[in-house]
Amino acid sequence: MGKHLNAVKRRFGADTRGLLDGGRYALLHTRSMEFDELRPYVPGDDVRDIDWKASARSGSVLIKRFVTEKHHKILLVADAGQNMAALAPGGERKSTVAENVLGAIGLIALGRSDQIAMVYGDGRGSLNIGLSRGETQVERILTHYHDHAVAARGPSDICCQLDYVATHYRHRMLIVVVSDEPEPDARLDELTARLGSRHDLMWAMVADMPATAARDRGGFDIATGRPVHALAAGNRRVIAAYRRAEQARAQRLTEFLTARSIAHATLTGSADLRRAIVDLTGVWSRAG
Repeated sequence: MGKHLNAVKRRFGADTRGLLDGGRYALLHTRSMEFDELRPYVPGDDVRDIDWKASARSGSVLIKRFVTEKHHKILLVADAGQNMAALAPGGERKSTVAENVLGAIGLIALGRSDQIAMVYGDGRGSLNIGLSRGETQVERILTHYHDHAVAARGPSDICCQLDYVATHYRHRMLIVVVSDEPEPDARLDELTARLGSRHDLMWAMVADMPATAARDRGGFDIATGRPVHALAAGNRRVIAAYRRAEQARAQRLTEFLTARSIAHATLTGSADLRRAIVDLTGVWSRAG
């Protein structure tokens, strides 16, 4: 593995079993398919799938799980603009957290032999890496994202990348958007509706460092992640109003994505990586 993929593997771990099972491309459970593993019996399971010999050895009733391997075509859509140069609550650049998310999805794709592609960029336009599979493809994706995000020359505008995907990607794909927390406005509504009619959507969002994270030093500039020495940062009434506004904004975004059946998770740093990906893929799988 390349250096970027190895770094993600150290953070995320090597076990990707069961992730991205389900959804519209579900691993179906029938006896005509390939045996996968044994699992405990639960009420409602077909008794014809009980492995009586294994059950006798273990002392509990075990079911044979059968799967058919249906490979996904995964499209990563990533914000590589200036917003991602800011700090996440965990203290990392948001682009670092985003790169780890992209790599984690890449690791899952490797384990399933899925094809994976990426559209990335900023408000000036979008770049794309076409569908392929394998470690070289995932490392290429991570390298291109890293190099673009570190430069961070253009303003962030994830709608620019979403519009590119809606225009150029006609065949059904599993789209994983990786960005900061978007504004749920009319433009985003129109784009998610266009994409949702053709594709499956998941969204991994990297949170901003709160403006009140360090009262003694002031707040943080969301665009750069640098401390801002502002009198308002130490004003209790201003801080309380800010927190209420942030809670309301987060609630609006959650309601927006939930109403459109978009599985989503928010990360405060790379320490959240495995939890967020497991939650994200689990919600998407159950939705199928």
